[in-house]
Formats: sequence, structure tokens, C-alpha cells
Amino acid sequence: MAVGEHKIAGSFSGRTGEAKALAAQEQALLSALALGAPVAFATDGARTYYVDAAASQAAGTIVPFEEPRTFSPAVLAGLLEGSADVAKDPTALAERVWQLIWHATKAEPKECLLTFVEIFVLKFLSDNLSSSILPANYSFYRLVGDPAQFRTETGMTEVEYYVTNIRPKIKSIFPDNTHCSDDKVPQLFGMTAVYSKTSIINGFVFLQNSDRQTHESYNQTFRSMVQAFNDFGPLTRIDPEFKLRLYETFLRRSARQQRLGQFFTPRNVVRSMVRMAQLNRLPEGAVVLDPASGVGGFILEPLMWGDSLEGNLRITSGQPQRKVRTIGLDVDADLHILAKANMLLHIAELVRAPSTTPAALNKAMAETFVLMEDNKTLGALLQPPVDSVDVILTNPPYVTRGSAIYRETIKNVVGAKNGKILKDYYGKAGLGVEALFIRYISGALRPGGRAFVVVPQGLLNRTEPGPKQQLLDECNLLASIQLPRNTFFNTAQKTYILVLEKRHTAADPRPDVLCGLARSIGETLDWRRTPTPESNDLADVAEVFVARDSCAEDSPSDIPVVKIVAPDNFTADDRWDVLRFWSDEELVELGESSLPVDRSSFIEETRANLEQLIGDLDAAQSELEQLTSGRMAEVSLGDERYFSVRSGTRITTKQIQDHPPKADDPTDSVPVYSCFKDDKIVKGYASRDWLKSQYREVHRRFTNEVAIYPAFPIEKRPSVTVNANGASVGKVFVRPADCLLTDDVIAVQPLAEAGLDLDYLSVALQSSVTAGGFLYEAKLFTTRLKELSVQVPVDETGAFDLEQQKRIASATKRFEAIRTRLSDLGQWSADARVV
Repeated sequence: MAVGEHKIAGSFSGRTGEAKALAAQEQALLSALALGAPVAFATDGARTYYVDAAASQAAGTIVPFEEPRTFSPAVLAGLLEGSADVAKDPTALAERVWQLIWHATKAEPKECLLTFVEIFVLKFLSDNLSSSILPANYSFYRLVGDPAQFRTETGMTEVEYYVTNIRPKIKSIFPDNTHCSDDKVPQLFGMTAVYSKTSIINGFVFLQNSDRQTHESYNQTFRSMVQAFNDFGPLTRIDPEFKLRLYETFLRRSARQQRLGQFFTPRNVVRSMVRMAQLNRLPEGAVVLDPASGVGGFILEPLMWGDSLEGNLRITSGQPQRKVRTIGLDVDADLHILAKANMLLHIAELVRAPSTTPAALNKAMAETFVLMEDNKTLGALLQPPVDSVDVILTNPPYVTRGSAIYRETIKNVVGAKNGKILKDYYGKAGLGVEALFIRYISGALRPGGRAFVVVPQGLLNRTEPGPKQQLLDECNLLASIQLPRNTFFNTAQKTYILVLEKRHTAADPRPDVLCGLARSIGETLDWRRTPTPESNDLADVAEVFVARDSCAEDSPSDIPVVKIVAPDNFTADDRWDVLRFWSDEELVELGESSLPVDRSSFIEETRANLEQLIGDLDAAQSELEQLTSGRMAEVSLGDERYFSVRSGTRITTKQIQDHPPKADDPTDSVPVYSCFKDDKIVKGYASRDWLKSQYREVHRRFTNEVAIYPAFPIEKRPSVTVNANGASVGKVFVRPADCLLTDDVIAVQPLAEAGLDLDYLSVALQSSVTAGGFLYEAKLFTTRLKELSVQVPVDETGAFDLEQQKRIASATKRFEAIRTRLSDLGQWSADARVV
């Protein structure tokens, strides 16, 4: 394998040292070539030079290996097999070891995972650290060999030796309480200092009562694990896909997935969210944060991708350096350990680099992962950053039932945290832990900063307006993307990705909202998680988001799972889910249907939805009773002091189709509204120029004069319309200005000085029309509509109370949203494929 020249100590020092070192390398190289050895080396005991024999022969000069190499078994095996630079996939190894641990202990998946990672880290460090850092007696390879000989040499079994000798050594190399030397990290959270409180290992399932006791009965299983790792070979080059999917191996085999699944986000979801975040565009010194980081996927995986943060972390002169600060927080010490171990795997090449020291690695991990356990209930919520984070990527925990303990804990926090009194700061956040995290996120972002957050659908459908309004006051909603059911291992609930952007001022215009309907995420949604790269709607949605965000000329415009929706569809009173923007026909064409759900999950989800709906109904009833209990005045629609009531204009579908808007002039498009059951449906879009060019003549009977009127008058003011024909007769909608109304609707326009709110008028008028019993058989005409009256709140002077109108309209809109959710729940219950 290698030929070496051993010279007298100090030979390579002094004035002639360099020439002697070169001569020694040449001697070694000639012998290595003669013997067919791939490596030549020369040493004087203090310095060692390693020469690539084949490369030197080809070049005709000495060619050193790129890095100093310790001849560990891993290096020798790689040279012998010629596989040193081949990335290996340890998935099969993880499967085998998982089975060994579980069959021997029946431990929880989290404990099995911690144990596997602990031995994996030992093997990884033994294959990548030099013997000066991890001497042979503390290496993984000390555990390999004949068990009888091992007991003779050490007086104990391999598992006992590992617990009493090797384990403490690893913890001394990666000690507890490493100080975070980057002052910007604690400053972000209003803290004076941050310490990484754990080592990189602390979850060995074969321990008994303490860190230093085990039992020899575990030795056979432990030896089988060691042998499995040894048979696999070196862990010097690890397949990137394995780094991404290490935790899936344990999760998908578990019958009790929810305990581990609480902190697991599927890799394909992480990839698409990171893609949308476009982290490679961040300036130097920017901050990327995950306040519920778990095993660290959102923080670590960007380091592996060229279109993200590849090469972001460097080690120079024993100090970690980062262009962009990437910080992950968690309250669970075990997850903190897993995240740090995960980091070593993700930066394997950096671990092996000659410029890297254990101290630098410890500092890098201390700057990257922060254990927030001062308050075990609140975790990261205790120390909220304020207006200081550029990007947040996170999948926070979501719990509604039992979340009152969080409120109570916040109420009892004494004093300010990072300048904020928490009971006030989180006071309007709404129900559930996820709502507290949304408040945390909106406050943490700097102006222009963005958050990419996984939330349950229930959060988007809650009718309580306060939390949504607070979020809208601070942020714009850029995207709402529905993920397929069973995206997450531990829940069949539907989940969403919300994309938020911090507003600079209250006057900022709100952008359109990208709505996504991801039916697939690039892998099957069963426990096997088989890759299906050809089927990944989520990746397609992410690409549309990036293209629109960068104003790319070739931005995809025909993706059926994406719709661009006006921001006024996402107010504090609206649902923020997106299925409503696709018609039934479109959903059928997309093949959007629910995956099978087991009975237990069906019951759990139904109960959760019903509990939430009951709470929202109680709140809506109380609010509406209070709002409508004041003074009211009855106003007739025929009263011309307040209303103008008229029919729309006759226009045919053919006329609309024959005169479409100019393709190159967006101002030429005028929407035409008619009598449809959904307010978003239009009869079509007509050319403004053509509409304005059309006139009609009216002959006056007695004077023979001819009056000229526009044939298709475009509405100058917003109005309330009532469908006068068809199956949806009596439906009331608010229509904007600058549209055309057909003669199948009746327009009701309050006079400018009347003091009537359009949204309230639509609510009050709908009540009157419904009470009047106008059905398809009883068509509604202008004269009949003028006979109706509406109730309008008035103040103490008898004047119309405009603010009270707006409050009632807002509350009624939320009530209607609850009705829609009840209907959706009933439809889901009928359509669910329960197994």
C-alpha cells in the first residue's frame, strides 16, 4: 500500500530541510513505483509528506495528496478499493442497524435513532479525524476484532469499553458548554451570551442508570452493530441523499411516528421551501432562522445546494466564518444533539479539511444551533428577535387542544424579554402554539424579510379576525400553498406553506398572492416514501414562485396547480386556504382527491375540526348578537334619497367573444358580471375600446327627438348586485367599479352622501331577499326589489352608523366562512376513503 522513508528527527528543518524533504520523497516514490504501491511518504517524525505515486509518474514530478492523510483503516481501505472519492449510501446500513437496536431493546424510535447516530458519529469521526485528535485506543476500530482477545487485552467487553473509555473521549473532543463567540447571535435574542450546552452524542440505548454504566448482556447486539458498520467500509464520502434522508429511515419504520414526527419535515418539502427562499441572493451578514429547528434540515440542507448556501461555512485560522448566519433553535436537548451530529455529516468535507480543528467545529456548531431551554414550555418563544431576521424557514409545532398552558406561562413571565412584555407581545396571537409562532415570526422579520412557514389548514380557516389582522398589519401574504394529505408522517391533516413578507410601511401596496395546489411532493405518501421525481407539483409551484419573484420573462404561466389571486381575497375576515379558487370542473380535471385515511386519523381530524367550528360558532353568535342589539332604522330600497336601483345592460356571450380585449393592452379589459352562483365567475372580458364605441338611439315619443346613450355603460362606482334570473336568483354580491353588469342582475348603488357601507348593504339586502323567498320560479324584477327594505344601524342622533355597519359586515363574512367550512367538512366526511 505504501512505501516510506524515515529520516533522522529534524532532518526537514533548517536551511537545507526543504531539499532533504524533497530528496526523501523522491526515494520513497521510486520504491513505491517499483513495488506498485499507490502511496509514498517521507517523514522526520515531526513532518510527514504524502505523495500520490500514480499522479507523480504521469506528471514527471512530485505530486502530493491534497490533504495530510493519517493512515487510518478508512484511508487504507479507500486506497485499496480505489473508492476514496466515491460517495457511498449508508441507507442499507441504517436499515440493518435499526432492526438490530429495535429487536434487542424495543426502544422508542427516538432512542433508536440517537443510538444509531452515536455509533455513526464515532465511525465517521474515526474515518475523518487524524489520530492526533482521536488516538487509536479511542477509535471505532479499537472495537473491531476477536472478542476473546479484546477481553484479554482490556478486561471488559466491547460495549463496556465503549461506555467507559471511548464515549467520554468523544465528549471531551466535543465538550458541553461551548461558548458562542459570535456576539451577533445572542444579541439577536436580547441575551448576553449563548452556550452550546451539549456534546454531539447523548442517546445510547444500552446505558443503564448513568452515563458510565452498561451491562455485558448488551454486548452481542453492540458487536453486531460494530460489525455492520465495519463491513460497510469508510464513511469518508457520504451520499448527499443519505444526509437528507437519515431520519426518514427510523421514522417510517415506527408504529409510534408522532413522537419523532413532531420535529421532522420531509426532505422534498424542505428542498422546495429553500428553493423559494433564494438564499443565494442574501447579502453578507444576513440572518436565516428556524425557531423550531428539530434536527436542523432547514438550516443544514441549504449548505449542500449550489443555488443556495453551498460554501457558506469556512474555517480560517481556527475560526468559523460565515457569509450568512444560519441559526436553528429548539427546546429539546436530544434534538439539539441530533442537529449537531447532523451538521457534522453535512459538512463532512470541512471536518476532514487540514485547516479544521475540533475547537473550530465546536464554535461553528455553537453559532448554528442554540438550545432554548430556559423555559421548557415556551422554548424559543421566550426570547423573540425583533425586526432583525432576513429569512425564516420553519415547521413549528401545532397544537390547539391543551395550548392554554402556553398562554398561562406567557402571562407569568416577569419583566421584558428582548424589550418586549410577552403577555402584550403575544396577546393577539390567537389559539394554538402555531399561532404564537406566527406572531413570533411576523415580529422577528426585518422590513422586506421573508418567512416560509408550514402551518395546519385549521390556522388558515379560523374566523377570529384579530390574529390575521395583526399579521396583515405587519406582513404581506405572498403565497398560500396546499400540501397533499399525509405529507407528514405523523398526521393526516392538510397542511400549507405560507410565504410572508414584512411590510416597510402601512402604505405599501399589497402584491397578488400565489396560490398553489400541490398534489404530489416527489415521493409516495405511504411509509415507504419511494422517490417519484417525475411527479412533484410542489417543485413546480416553487419554480413558478421563483420565476415570478425574479420577474423572469419565461415565467411559467400555464401551470394548472397555480393561480394568482388578488390580495383582497385574503383579508382578516377571509379563509386563507386556496381550494376555493379552483372550480369543480378544474378540480376534477386535476384529479384532486383525498388519499385513504385510517379510522383513527379520521376521528381525530373530525373531532379537531368540530371542536374548532363549535368554538368559532359560539364566538360568532356572541359577536353578532351584540352587534345587532343596538338601534336600527328601516330603509326602503325604493327611497331615492339613499339608493339608485336599476337593471344591468343586455349583452350577449357572442358579442363578448367577438370583441375580446387587446392582448398587448391590459387596460383594455373590462370584466362582465352576470347571474352566477359564485361571485368570482365572470361572463367574460370585453374590449373597453369596443364597448365605448357602441351607442344606442332612443326616440322620444312626442318630440321626435333622438337621444344617444352608451350601449354598454361601464360602471363608474362600485355597486351591490342581486341576481335576477337563473338558478341563483336572489344571490347578492359586491361588484367593483370599472365593470359591466348584464341585464340578468339588478344594481343597487347607495348615493355617495347616504353613509352606507357596501359590504353591510350586501349582508342586509341578502337577508331581506332571502326572507322574501325569491326563487327561480319567482324572478326578481327592479320594481319588486324596490319594495324591499333593509335594517341599518344608527347612532344616538339617528344618523347611519358607518363604523357599526362595517363591524357587522365583517362579523357576518366570518359567519359565512364558518358555514362554508361546515359544508366542506360534511363533503370531506362523505368523500373520505376511510380504511
